[in-house]
Amino acid sequence: MNRLSKVAKNFLNCHLVLVKEFHRYFVKKCAMPEKRFGVLVIHGITANPATVAPIAGPLSDLGLPLRIPVLRGHGMDSPENLRGVTWHDWMNDAEAALLEILSETDKVIVVGHSMGGLIAVVLAGKYRERIDSVVLVAAAVEAATPFAPGKLLGFIAPLAAKFLRKWKFKPLYSELKYAAGHPNYLWTPIESVKNLLELTRIANGKLASVTMPALILQSRKDTRISKRCAQVIYDRISTPVTEKEIVWFGKTDHEMFLDCEREQVVSRIEGFIRDRLDQ
Repeated sequence: MNRLSKVAKNFLNCHLVLVKEFHRYFVKKCAMPEKRFGVLVIHGITANPATVAPIAGPLSDLGLPLRIPVLRGHGMDSPENLRGVTWHDWMNDAEAALLEILSETDKVIVVGHSMGGLIAVVLAGKYRERIDSVVLVAAAVEAATPFAPGKLLGFIAPLAAKFLRKWKFKPLYSELKYAAGHPNYLWTPIESVKNLLELTRIANGKLASVTMPALILQSRKDTRISKRCAQVIYDRISTPVTEKEIVWFGKTDHEMFLDCEREQVVSRIEGFIRDRLDQ
């Protein structure tokens, strides 16, 4: 009988230890809930994280893991650092940042500006199970210049590339006062333009593979990309009509995060992300 009592007592002690451990684990999980979402923000060509910086504060306030990678060759003292860099390098940098966030979260919301929008499209097609949604801001699926592929004078670009070493990227704002302290390079090596055009072609071919919720932002006054871009994206992505939206702006130029309507741009993106967090 004493032996049975000792066995029962040991069993009870083990049971109590397990209960305590379970309670400690449960309390810890409740106190520190897993983060379901993270956000990846991708800048455009000649740009750097300063170009999209106004969105960083609101996203940090939401307590979300956030990455704004510097794409290869950007954010340095000279555009010369872009020489020898290809669109593969830009994709790899963005993908590495995406995988880093996914090591902390279940899903990622990807925000891309200009060329960053192209990268977001390609990533959305490749990681459709892990990317919750995309925000495409002035996504450059079609350039405004008549020298772009498929445009009237598109045949001239390959010829010009043989003689030009660089291409100017002037600041594009609604008023000169907003261009003060413009953080981007003012030119880029011509091979970077060729890489951008190749990335544009690839992203256009991936639009149909985008199936997740999408917010598309563009200004009617954007002078760098075609005014058709937003509608092209909307029509060609496979996202259900109820889960995709175009938001038009009427004053800002291409630098939507820094120009005169930046507060409204940031507010719409923040609102979209808050809605996704409630899903």
